[in-house]
Amino acid sequence: MYQKTTFYLTLWCLVLACVAPASAQDQKKIDSLRIELKEHGDRNRYKVLWELAYELFDGDNYEALEFAQMAHAYALKNGLDSMSIVQSGRLTGQLLRRVHKLEECIAILEKIRPIAARQGYDGELARILNTLALTHTFRAEYDKALEYHFQSLLLREKEGSQKNIGMAFHNIGLTYYKMGSFDLSVEYSLRALEVYRILEAKPDIVITLVNIGLSYNETSKFEAARSSFEEALDLCGVDCDDETIMQAEFGLGNAFYEQNYFGEANAHYRRSYELSVKEKDSRFIMENLLRLAKIALVQRNHGIAREYLDLAEKMPEKEAYREILKTYYQLEADYYSASSDYQRANTFLQKVNEVTDSIFSTDVIKNLTRVQTQYAQRENLAIIAAKDEVLALNERIIKQQQAVTVLLLIVVVLTTTLGIVIYRNYREIKAVNAELASAKQIIEDHNKFLDHLVEQKTKELVDSNESLVKVNDELDNFIYKTSHDIRGPLASLKGMVNLAIMDVKDEKALGYLGKLDLTAEKLNMILTRLLIVNRINHAELKPELIHFEPIIQEILTLEVKKGIPTKIKIDYEVAHDIHLISDKDMVRLILENLIDNAVKYYNDSERVDSFVRIVIGTENGRVTARVMDNGVGIAKMNRQKIFQMFVRASERSDTGGIGLYLAKLATEKLGGEINLISTDEKYTEFIVQFPDTMPRGNERRTEEIARQEKERKALASESTGNA
Repeated sequence: MYQKTTFYLTLWCLVLACVAPASAQDQKKIDSLRIELKEHGDRNRYKVLWELAYELFDGDNYEALEFAQMAHAYALKNGLDSMSIVQSGRLTGQLLRRVHKLEECIAILEKIRPIAARQGYDGELARILNTLALTHTFRAEYDKALEYHFQSLLLREKEGSQKNIGMAFHNIGLTYYKMGSFDLSVEYSLRALEVYRILEAKPDIVITLVNIGLSYNETSKFEAARSSFEEALDLCGVDCDDETIMQAEFGLGNAFYEQNYFGEANAHYRRSYELSVKEKDSRFIMENLLRLAKIALVQRNHGIAREYLDLAEKMPEKEAYREILKTYYQLEADYYSASSDYQRANTFLQKVNEVTDSIFSTDVIKNLTRVQTQYAQRENLAIIAAKDEVLALNERIIKQQQAVTVLLLIVVVLTTTLGIVIYRNYREIKAVNAELASAKQIIEDHNKFLDHLVEQKTKELVDSNESLVKVNDELDNFIYKTSHDIRGPLASLKGMVNLAIMDVKDEKALGYLGKLDLTAEKLNMILTRLLIVNRINHAELKPELIHFEPIIQEILTLEVKKGIPTKIKIDYEVAHDIHLISDKDMVRLILENLIDNAVKYYNDSERVDSFVRIVIGTENGRVTARVMDNGVGIAKMNRQKIFQMFVRASERSDTGGIGLYLAKLATEKLGGEINLISTDEKYTEFIVQFPDTMPRGNERRTEEIARQEKERKALASESTGNA
């Protein structure tokens, strides 16, 4: 029967160990760091090793320890900065404690502790002291544990972090619990609980309630203990982690055991044991095994007690925890006493005494007294200093009150004197007020006159503005109607000229007719440009993504049809990252007039290789178009007027000087800028900067454009009917 129980217990341990859930670490990040370490081992090696140890912390502490030790060795070997040495050493120490290598943990932390203190790394030093204190607590070296805890508390108070101060109180309470000073354990745990409740730190509140319950158990306050455990589990809720439940179940087992409810105690210990196996927590595995063995001995189930004790004996970690080792030896002695094997019982009792002497030796007790006295003295000095400060503050308040009394007397005297002066001046002020009232009336009358004048001028300005808009619109309509009216007779004239050219044979007459046809064509081009001006002024912009390359190719094809001189070399370049939302027709009109202008005014000298270069790119975050040529150039005197209507910089102009005006008008319509510069090589370059966003039109203007468009369509219909 006993063998069967041992078999099932061992099988249960193996099953729980296999199905333990994976840690909530960032597995993708861990895999990425492994690849980086493998492929780029020498680059940022320390950083990668440290991050791997950090990510694996409390997930796979043994593997994390390997990376932490490698990082620390790398920092020492390569002479890295003090912070890297301290951080990697501290992380290594924390992991050594978690894998129960307590002596190695103390050794490495004692090496880096002076470095952290010397360099002023208070945050790291507080963590080092806290880990040392916990390690000495588990080794039952309580004098050193308390000394390090109080040093850590001083640093936490200096740092000002309430959460860290609460943690220091919590750990001091844990040490007093292990020492058996349960009242002090409750005192410091309650301090920690007060801090955590203010911070609303739910996980910390839960674990502190568990520790308070454990201390209440030891002082026979079993109802308070059970209440503390139940509050912890209720607060933790359905998402409570296994470690917290494990500790709470252990505490409930203690409460029921001390009340001799061994069945309930056994159930809680078994639950805590299962979770400790799942969490791979060696210390709680041993604690629960020994508690279960103790219940079995009380119930005289010696076979089951032996099985639990054998499982505990096989755990090497018990040697590092002297309190657990002491309990194990005591239970072995009790077991052999119950089995009437007094010789073995006596052997284990001697071991119990040896461990007890090592825990509470004379030197340890002296050190404990010294450490507690020093901390108590520090608190007393703080209280005395606070009282002295209160007395000094009272003295300052008394002196201030005396000064206030003197000041009040002075104020009374001054107030009386001031009252006399005010009364004497009252009559004079009354007379002045009468004069001021009269002056105020004059000012008000003057202000009314000014308001009336401003209102009248404002009305005149509004009327003038409306008249100007009306005249401008009438001018646009006039240009539009006149252009249409002229184009009809002009088309008839060109038709008659073409017929005359076909019929007339006289060379001189043909020459005149040809010039007349050319003149008519130029006049037609001018009318077309004027209509374009009108169209630009009244166009409704349509935003779309602009693709410059097709637009440029279309313009160059049109230039070829017009007849590009063979000596001109034209090339263009469009950047790949261009992104412009604008009106395609306006963009095309700008580029068409600039390119046409560059081609038209090329340098026809045989010694010059004429070129036209078009570059579309981004400058200062704005899309920019540049059109450069080495043509005849533009004189400085003409550059200020070159964008005006009917201004021609050369006799070659066949459009009456409207092309560049159209380019500027379309650019301003889009909200951009156009400029002319002369390069260092004396080339002519036009630069157009397009805006990031298109301008938003005025609603009133949009309605006016719609009205004018409707009138134009009606006019066009009438013209068609008349024809």
